[in-house]
Amino acid sequence: MFNEKNDKEYLLLTGRSDRRYFSGADIAEGYALYGKRKVYFTDARYFSAAKPELEKAGTECVLSSGLSAVAEFLEAEKTETLYADFNLLTVKEYRELENSVKKIEDGADYIAARRMIKTEAEIAEIKKACKIAEDAYHAAITLVKEGDTEASLRDKIEKYMTDHGAEGVSFETIVAFGAGAAVPHHVTGGTVLKRGMPILVDMGCKVNGYCSDMTRMAYFGTPSEKFVKAYDAVLKANLKAEELITSGTPAAEADKIARDILTEAGYGDKFTHSLGHGVGLDIHERPAVSPRSKDTLVNGMVFTVEPGVYLDGEFGIRIEDTVYLKNDKVVRFFEDDKNLIIL
Repeated sequence: MFNEKNDKEYLLLTGRSDRRYFSGADIAEGYALYGKRKVYFTDARYFSAAKPELEKAGTECVLSSGLSAVAEFLEAEKTETLYADFNLLTVKEYRELENSVKKIEDGADYIAARRMIKTEAEIAEIKKACKIAEDAYHAAITLVKEGDTEASLRDKIEKYMTDHGAEGVSFETIVAFGAGAAVPHHVTGGTVLKRGMPILVDMGCKVNGYCSDMTRMAYFGTPSEKFVKAYDAVLKANLKAEELITSGTPAAEADKIARDILTEAGYGDKFTHSLGHGVGLDIHERPAVSPRSKDTLVNGMVFTVEPGVYLDGEFGIRIEDTVYLKNDKVVRFFEDDKNLIIL
């Protein structure tokens, strides 16, 4: 594991969000080193604008056109071990750097461990993003009418978010009408809304780089008993998981709380994805809240709770909150009650 107090070690950041987190500035291109010195290497396209922003954050800015400057720096610093996220580091990058240090090790776990625990400032940004998303959903859903398309509802939601302070979406907004909701990552399109259709909206926005993520359901018309039964089961799974998860809960156990409820209700094989994922500068980051996760949920972590049931060709239901752990309990970023909205 990388030791930032060891002056013979450096951590190389190649991913944009990792560079931002450790350098204190969001620069489109470059490499960052973190250790006894914080150094950012970028080219002439970004250098002039990046330098004052980086220096304000306590990071040196070096004009460079590639990894050769990073290699030279590591040699001059007599670095023995370089850590990098092996999920992101390319073979080409590895080859360019391997002769400048004694060894290169995987730093993915260190990076994740640092980023999983959010500061109060980070939580405040996520809270702002969640508030905008929640308001956008409730403003737009009450205005839907027969004949609207998935894309038109998406556009209304996204416009509201940007008009109210979001810098963009966290991911491609999913709006699914009818049977389209049975596909967890449905592609929003031209499906026309008709009576008797469920409406699934999976959405989020960014504020100062930090993401929000939520999924809500509405029904256009009168829902069938079959739909209501499934909805109630998903809502129960969502609420019970948020009630029982505490600091120290293994992420796999958190997933099991919701999965057991849906299994007992007869939907175990219809819950086809994990319960959740971490949220921060990236919309999907650790902790992974899944049956196979090795992570443990602790105070300061931000993650989603999103059980779902998907009946192919009929309908899908997902209810998702972004939450965080504080004082050993789950705290929701959202304020709505998550009851089914019938239009």
